[in-house]
Amino acid sequence: MPPDGRLSAHAWVGRAPAGAAAVVLAAVAAVAACTPGATGPAAPTSGGSSATGAPASPGPLPRSVTDGFTVEIAQARTDRVARVVELRVHNGSAADLTVLEGRLTSATTSGPAVTEEPREVGAGRTRALRAALAAPVCPPGGVTTAVDPAPVVELDVVDADGRRATVRVAPTDETDDLRRVHGEDCAAAAVAAGLELGLEETLTTRDDGTAEVVLRVRPVPGGPHVRLVQVGGTTLLRPASGYGPWVLDVDSAAPPPDGRVVLPVAPARCDLHAIAEDKRGTVLPVHAAVDGVALPPVFVAAPPALRGALHDFVLDACGSADHARS
Repeated sequence: MPPDGRLSAHAWVGRAPAGAAAVVLAAVAAVAACTPGATGPAAPTSGGSSATGAPASPGPLPRSVTDGFTVEIAQARTDRVARVVELRVHNGSAADLTVLEGRLTSATTSGPAVTEEPREVGAGRTRALRAALAAPVCPPGGVTTAVDPAPVVELDVVDADGRRATVRVAPTDETDDLRRVHGEDCAAAAVAAGLELGLEETLTTRDDGTAEVVLRVRPVPGGPHVRLVQVGGTTLLRPASGYGPWVLDVDSAAPPPDGRVVLPVAPARCDLHAIAEDKRGTVLPVHAAVDGVALPPVFVAAPPALRGALHDFVLDACGSADHARS
């Protein structure tokens, strides 16, 4: 026994009956939990819920941020064949934000055009987000001049604190790109229903500094009546006979027996900058009428082998850099 004649709790428990020992140990544990410095469960932090300890939601973005967005639709020349447009998103708010996804819907396409990847758009900044257009919705015959695209853009945005919102914007389209793309898409579909078009990969060059590009045509059985009337020049190519278009009269009802339309070509310009920066110089605009209705041009792109051969032809025909001319 200790000098003061008192037993510690553990010593007393050792001498007490089993039931009493259990009561004493429970009481000791309760006292310890209330004693300053004792080990026990941590109290909830100020950033969580006192009931569950879960992190508090950051909440939505305020209207002062979401109302600051504007969007402009545009299309680069290099994206025309791939039917990709840019959503030029301007963040007019004072907050740095990330656009997780943008979606462009239009009356001229079968579904939304979705942006390729998230982009940060700082306060007061404008960033371009690329999106491929869905398949076109075309009226019979490809006549599309009266169709209003009525575009709408939705942006899923988030700030650095995790606050999110989906912003709905009526975009501007200053150069009417959506209407133009729709007209070209539907013209291509209408022509293709009656006459298949393509360019041969082989380029035939001549000693006089000209060459021959071959447009292949093949009627589609049961398709509409298609008549090709001209092929326009490009930034790199023109008719060998002079400036202007190649004038045609190709009828799907009486096509060339061999299916070949020969286009004699010459360089349209010889400055090396135009050649080095070429974007659409080897994409030929073909003008056609379907069932008597004139349509927007159909663009026929040179396959890779022909594109390279045309660039070499222009360089050779124009001569060295010392003789390059505008």
